[in-house]
Amino acid sequence: MKNLKKSFTLILLVLICSSLNSFAQHRGGNGGRGRGQAGNHRNRGGVVIQNNRHSNRVIVRSVYRPHKIVVYHPYWGMKRNYNRRWVYFPRYNFYWDNWRNCYVYRNGNVWITNTAPPPVIINININNEKQYELNEQEDDVDDVYKTNDAHQTEFKQE
Repeated sequence: MKNLKKSFTLILLVLICSSLNSFAQHRGGNGGRGRGQAGNHRNRGGVVIQNNRHSNRVIVRSVYRPHKIVVYHPYWGMKRNYNRRWVYFPRYNFYWDNWRNCYVYRNGNVWITNTAPPPVIINININNEKQYELNEQEDDVDDVYKTNDAHQTEFKQE
């Protein structure tokens, strides 16, 4: 019975030490970086507090959203500048994903993600078509087509 208690205590001690070591490497310590870089590492993809003279502003950043401002130039519109992930084309009811460089469009009752353009726009210059960048909140959404009904009413085709 004493051996069973000792082995159980030893196993428990090993588990606690390994979890503390893991915590120190990933969260608590600076991971071998200089003192100034540890704060940036801990806030990556989390909460960022901006100290202002009059108030503090808390910004919750997504893990997927880039930290720097990125300007996208899709291959079909090199002279256009986009800052958001999704571009919606209301006339043909499809989306362009700037992060993955692909189209998202409906084929019957199924939504398809493809690098090839939808068959509807094969001979059309979509650079001249009406297009809208979606909100920043929708940058993290991979299945943007689930709110397609709202997009159709918000961005009516002309």
